[in-house]
Amino acid sequence: MNQELTGSFIAQLRKEKNMTQKELADKLGISDKTVSKWETGNGTPDVSLLQPLCKELSVNLNELLSGERLSDESYSGKAEENMMKLAKDAEDGRKNKKVVGIIGAGCGVLIFSFFLEYAIITSGGTMGIFAFLDFPTLIMLLGLLMGIELISGRFLGLFKALGAAIKNSKNLDDETRKIHVRDLKFAIIATIIATLFATIIGFISMLHSIQEPSTIGPSVAVLSVSFLYGLIIVALLYAFRERLK
Repeated sequence: MNQELTGSFIAQLRKEKNMTQKELADKLGISDKTVSKWETGNGTPDVSLLQPLCKELSVNLNELLSGERLSDESYSGKAEENMMKLAKDAEDGRKNKKVVGIIGAGCGVLIFSFFLEYAIITSGGTMGIFAFLDFPTLIMLLGLLMGIELISGRFLGLFKALGAAIKNSKNLDDETRKIHVRDLKFAIIATIIATLFATIIGFISMLHSIQEPSTIGPSVAVLSVSFLYGLIIVALLYAFRERLK
C-alpha cells in the first residue's frame, strides 16, 4: 500500500461525500487526527478499519489499497498485486511474532533458572549465582529508569503502553498505537542509560574496595549482573513493543 497515494484517495473520496475529517472519524470510532495522518500519508488504516472505511467511502477494498478508481481491465491485475502486498505484510508480521516468541522464551528460561536456583538454595542446597545477585542493584536500576520516565513526562505513558501490549488490543487507532510504540522505544533507551549509570556506580564502588582482593570477584559478578538486569528489561520492553506494531 502506497501511503501517500492511498491517503490522497481517502481525502478525495471523503470530500466527494461532503464529510469533514471529524465526521468520518466519528463514523469509524477514531480521532480526526488519525484520519488527518492517513490523508497526509503519515499513517495507514488498521486492518480492522478497512472494511468499515470502504463502506463509508463507497469504495471496494481493491481500489482503496490501490489508491485509485479501477477500470474493469486493470481491476484483476491490481487485485493480484494488492493480494501479494497483503501476503508480504502478513509474512513480515509472522516473522516479528517469531522474534518476539524467541525473546520471550529466552526471558522465560532466565526467570525459571533464577527461581529454580533460589528453590535449591532455600532448601539447603549449595550457593550458586544467588550468592552474587545484588537485589539493591535491581532496585537502583528500576529507580533510575522510573526517574528518567518521570523527568521526561512519559511515566504514565509507559504503563498505558504496557497495558495495551499485554491486552494486545487490535482496536487501537494508528495514532494511539504509534504513541504507545514511541513510549516503549523511549523506555528501551532509558533502560540502556539507567544500566550504564548503575554499572558506573557499581564500578566506582568496586574501586573503593579494591584493596581487599577477596571482594573483587563478588564485585565483578555484581557488576555483570547490572548488565543482565538491563538486558532482561530491554528484551521484555522490545517484546511488548513488537506486539503493538
